[in-house]
Amino acid sequence: MITSMKKPDFEHALSDHDERLTVSLKTLASLLDAHRSSIRRWLREAGIHPIAFGRGRNGAIRYRWREVEEWLASRASVE
Repeated sequence: MITSMKKPDFEHALSDHDERLTVSLKTLASLLDAHRSSIRRWLREAGIHPIAFGRGRNGAIRYRWREVEEWLASRASVE
């Protein structure tokens, strides 16, 4: 017997996924056509903190895409 199944909440699933999206400094530098040190400085000045995955030399530094996206949108309206 098949019972009615609740439909998945795709909007909620997507918003959870968006919260976890991260982007590397290298990707941002390529996207904005700027040096990594400039991107790092701009993000630090904007108050966007990196997330460290792992430790030491083998660790990865990423930034939350949602925070970066909001920062980019605010810069576009100023210039």
